[in-house]
Amino acid sequence: MGTRERLWIFGTVLILLLLQQALGAGLSEIFAEGVPGFGTAPGVTVQSRSRPDAETTPIHVDGFLVKPRFEETIGYDDNVLSGPDRRGSWLVGTGGSLLIGSGWARDAFGAYFSAADTRYLGQPRQSRTDGTASVGGAIDIGRDRLTVGLAHLSQHEDRSDLNALASDRPVAFRVDDARMSYAASFDRLTVVPEAEISSWHYGDTTMLGQFARQGYRDRTMLRGGTTFRYEWAPLRNLVFVTRALSQHYETPLPGQPSLNATGYQALLGVDYDEDTVWRARMLVGGETRQFVAPQYRTHAAMIAEGELTWNPTGMTTVRATMTRTIEDAAQEGVSGFTYTAGKLGIDHELMRDVLINASTGLRHAAFLQGGQQTGQSAGVGITWLFNRSARVSATYDLSAVHGAGPLNTAATGYARDVALVTVRLGL
Repeated sequence: MGTRERLWIFGTVLILLLLQQALGAGLSEIFAEGVPGFGTAPGVTVQSRSRPDAETTPIHVDGFLVKPRFEETIGYDDNVLSGPDRRGSWLVGTGGSLLIGSGWARDAFGAYFSAADTRYLGQPRQSRTDGTASVGGAIDIGRDRLTVGLAHLSQHEDRSDLNALASDRPVAFRVDDARMSYAASFDRLTVVPEAEISSWHYGDTTMLGQFARQGYRDRTMLRGGTTFRYEWAPLRNLVFVTRALSQHYETPLPGQPSLNATGYQALLGVDYDEDTVWRARMLVGGETRQFVAPQYRTHAAMIAEGELTWNPTGMTTVRATMTRTIEDAAQEGVSGFTYTAGKLGIDHELMRDVLINASTGLRHAAFLQGGQQTGQSAGVGITWLFNRSARVSATYDLSAVHGAGPLNTAATGYARDVALVTVRLGL
């Protein structure tokens, strides 16, 4: 393909992005690897790396690779409602997923479908069923690549999350998401304009037995931006990111100021990979968010995304991640909060078929209308790779939340322990 055609395609995508205003809070990356447009793990760890001798052989269907999985979990949660008065319950979880990927030399296609049902035997009102579906494709155009992804999520909001409402049962929500990007390669420089639109809808709930409508949280979020990557050496890049953000709330509460807002982000950093030992990705910048309602002041904050992976040996991985963003609040009359989170995890291959891991994390939410919440977490786990088709894992996680958020946030000053045993089968 000639330079003129490449520039025409690149310019068309860029114009589409400039016509957009963009998204407020980001959509959590919970999709599976292997679906173009929804990749989530740039670094390979002891837990995530390929293990041909312990992985299920994919089913080949007309040029596609199919990976079905089934999981069964049993465990105990000693504080299901995440409150100061502990209410424990045994739980049983059943889940399945299907990953479809292309085996083509050029271009790519992927699809992922999953469902997970969790039953709390002692607290049946807390039971839930979640599901996801995502489809993505990539087309190679000369040295460039056009990627498109679509997704639908049906999830529930947990009371243990920072900023969560003090609801009597998990708040159901669904998200429909579409995204597109075009990676244009110019020697060492790669320019990636991208666009995303997502629609969020929340189900109603109750608080202390009283009906609580959640339609005021329904919103459409847009994001447009461009990423510039300059490779000064193999696997080592300078990265500059600009984004325009927008959020539009569909049914605001009567008498409450509008939460509609636009924002702008700029981040600068590096993506550094030593191939086997170190991988570092760090972006630091700022965001400003301007609200339509004069009652809410313009908010500016430092934002950041970071990941550091260290493989001191082939059997151990140490991974640290951090993020700082401006997020949307769940409470009425609260325009948002600054969210900061960090996590440190260690994976170790104790034996060829036994993996162990440990992690610790810290989260903090500073609400723009006052109030703060802080959460701590820690966990350990062990996985036994029984054979190609089966693995068994046992995990123990503890968490705690302290501080005072705005009105109607879930109770704080509590601790929660969850122990699980999971059997995963692959066909």
